[in-house]
Amino acid sequence: MFKLMHRKTYSVTARKMTRMLVNAGCAQSKAGGMISQIANLFRVKISHPSRVMDPQTISRIVLEGLIAAKCQVGYEISRTQDGTSNRGNTYKYRHIAMRVPDYHSTNLKVNPSSIPKIRLLGVDCTVEHSADASPEGFTNAVRDTLDIFDRSPAARRLERKVTIREFFRKLKGMNGDHASKEKSCAKGMQNQKQAAALEELGEETLVEKTTYELVQYLAAWNAKKIAGIGGLKNWNSLLDVEKTKHDVKLMEEIIQTLGKEEYHNLDPETCRELDLFIWAGCCMHKNKNSFKSGSTGMIGAWDTLGLTPPILLANKGNTAILRCILNPGGSSGALSDDEQRAFEDSTRGGVKMAALAGAIFNNKDDKKGQGDRHAEYFKEKANIAYTCFPDTSNNRFGSHSDAAAHLIWYLDIYIKFLGVLRLSKKLGTFTQIEQNVLNALNDIPTHTELCAMTLYHQAVCKPYMRAVRNPDVDTQNALDLGPLHVLVQEFVKKIIEEPELLVSPDVSHVEATLDGKEWDSPVTIQAVLKLMPSLPHLKEVTVAFFTGTLATWKHFSAKFAPGGLIDTASASEKQLAWMPPTNVVNEGALGAYLVAILGKPSMTLHQYNALAMFQRNDTQSFVDTVFIDEDHLFVMCEARKPDVSGAERIHRKKIVDFRVEVACIRKEKDIARAEKLKEDAEHLSKVVIITETQQIYRLTVALLGEQIDAI
Repeated sequence: MFKLMHRKTYSVTARKMTRMLVNAGCAQSKAGGMISQIANLFRVKISHPSRVMDPQTISRIVLEGLIAAKCQVGYEISRTQDGTSNRGNTYKYRHIAMRVPDYHSTNLKVNPSSIPKIRLLGVDCTVEHSADASPEGFTNAVRDTLDIFDRSPAARRLERKVTIREFFRKLKGMNGDHASKEKSCAKGMQNQKQAAALEELGEETLVEKTTYELVQYLAAWNAKKIAGIGGLKNWNSLLDVEKTKHDVKLMEEIIQTLGKEEYHNLDPETCRELDLFIWAGCCMHKNKNSFKSGSTGMIGAWDTLGLTPPILLANKGNTAILRCILNPGGSSGALSDDEQRAFEDSTRGGVKMAALAGAIFNNKDDKKGQGDRHAEYFKEKANIAYTCFPDTSNNRFGSHSDAAAHLIWYLDIYIKFLGVLRLSKKLGTFTQIEQNVLNALNDIPTHTELCAMTLYHQAVCKPYMRAVRNPDVDTQNALDLGPLHVLVQEFVKKIIEEPELLVSPDVSHVEATLDGKEWDSPVTIQAVLKLMPSLPHLKEVTVAFFTGTLATWKHFSAKFAPGGLIDTASASEKQLAWMPPTNVVNEGALGAYLVAILGKPSMTLHQYNALAMFQRNDTQSFVDTVFIDEDHLFVMCEARKPDVSGAERIHRKKIVDFRVEVACIRKEKDIARAEKLKEDAEHLSKVVIITETQQIYRLTVALLGEQIDAI
């Protein structure tokens, strides 16, 4: 018999099954009835068959999973000897990597040589998206998690107590993408770690003093405090609240001072152990930014080499202005101001072509583009099993280089398809974007860029991503990838110096790929070789692409440079600061959240965190191994608090209030700026313009500037 109730509450087993159903996608309003239907299907009797969980109860049960997941992370932080953090942006996705017990075994001791597990700390829509607010948000997320665990029966029963200071002591590094805010967040976390270490050293030093030493020491600091306020009379005139603030600030200063003094007395090895904090950066972003730099170098090469660049891909408005330039027989006179602006606003080349093609053949908006017609044509007329056009419309990793290879391989088919598309329309005309794509498909310089992008993608990008995202990615440490980044730079230099290794009819993957392994897509290389005789400048453009990537590879590999922190770190230190090579956990969490919200737009952030953390962190294994009745009762009580306190509503109000405040501040600045401009204009209108040369020579710089502005 399936026991649905236990002492007038739903049983632990029933709650477990409910969470499993909701995690599998069952609507909360249907999960209660599904339990009865499943039992009937398998002919299992249920106690209290007339009882059906209501949606409110199911919502609370889901939130219990959030409390249990936070207890789990707190417990694991108390057990681990190390940890690194990983985060995303806009919506803040925070993960932590640490070595944890194996809950499927009877031994809950942590194996120091085990591979760290990545735990989700939750998703948070922060009030303020500044670099200063990011470290604070991360710390608050950890503090909230540790607070729940410390108040739990499990913490008392297992005699586990963990503080935010202990977390910072175990924090050995941080990873994320290469955005400036991410680096600032890492620096902020490092500063908090150092402050926590000094605070701990200061408190230990203070405790070690004898009573006499302590009295003398504090008396000296107290005298300094009173003198700073202006004397004893001023001190006595302060309110008790103000005195308390001064005393708290004084103690913080005393502890930090003692901490710094003690730190300078430590041996170098101990200092390094306290300070160890490594930031490596996401390898996927290194690859992405290097490709972007290569594209920039390739675009600039046409002018540098004095060659005819790819055809201009102007939008509809600019096309009308530039018609004389775009048409072969157009005017060759000087451009007007409007024509010059339209020319500068328009773009060209392989990357732009890939983006336009993605907007037609696989638009992120299902109501736009020709995605269905594209799929049907390739399947029925071209006898090609349909695969989606690379998702350049959503700007996926590697999508533009994949699109370049796709267009080169199916070049003739795409030209035919666009012809069919035009004739199938009532008016028999192209849209501007379709005309641009067709023009680019028939343009030799654009073919050249597409082939250069494809060659770099096959020679560098694919082998590099195989190295950082291989089947053993869960065991791979980003800090061990220094030799790989040295190899990338050496390989890129080799192709720049000997482009014939890659741009040749006899090209071989042994010499022309980063790892010497078979091409990821041999058919695209064959397509490039087929077009090569018609591309006289492919070698020069490819060299320009590789040259553009080299500087970026050097910049983003600086953390692995000889003599740097990662290079000089010992094997044990690298293990302590273990971090995944890519930011894929955060990128994946972002996608998962967006998909979840699309399917269930009314889902609160607390509900999503409960489902995501419970599932991703394998919290059920932790609960089955560690929890007893008092722990289940604790999470039931704690799960009521977010609903009762209206935490979600209060948080959203803070976000709205902050945005309103920012808008008011900006409005005030705009008003002040307008008034200043008005005052300046009135002042300049009264300035007498000086025309005599002798008087101009006697003017100061400020007055001369005033004359220029008045003119």
